[in-house]
Amino acid sequence: MTNTTTDIKTDKITVNGVPPKWDDAEFESRVAGWIQVYHNTTQSMTYVTAPLSYDFLELVSAKTAEGHRIARNQLISFEALKYGCWMIKPEATQTQDIAEIRVNEKTKYVQFLESERARYQDMLRQQLIQSAELKEQKKIEDAKAKRLTEIDKEVNELFKPLDIPA
Repeated sequence: MTNTTTDIKTDKITVNGVPPKWDDAEFESRVAGWIQVYHNTTQSMTYVTAPLSYDFLELVSAKTAEGHRIARNQLISFEALKYGCWMIKPEATQTQDIAEIRVNEKTKYVQFLESERARYQDMLRQQLIQSAELKEQKKIEDAKAKRLTEIDKEVNELFKPLDIPA
């Protein structure tokens, strides 16, 4: 899609192409990208932390009972008074998060489509205004040229050529 071109001599605005329309493949591609980000970052995880080792183990046990799993790709902290680890959320929670991602991406995609449509409308509006102004300017110039021709004709009719004896 080409947006606009500007002719350097006359700065003429031309709009080429059309604004993008809803495309399921594009939408699914955007969603898939964010789902991949979700799974490859800590967004799909919960951080469990406790100051005492016993409390930490109880929290990990409780989260495991809820369906969480310890993330093997993240470090576990065994520092004194700072025990902690990342746990992968249960599938049901991840499904809800992914549904939210789909809703958010749909909203962003619709906003993008609407903004592109508005941008194309503005460009077309500018093109039509410029075209109307150019037509009006040409009409004025043609009328002025016609008046000058009529004036020249009238002047030439009033003044005959000079009679110069030989």
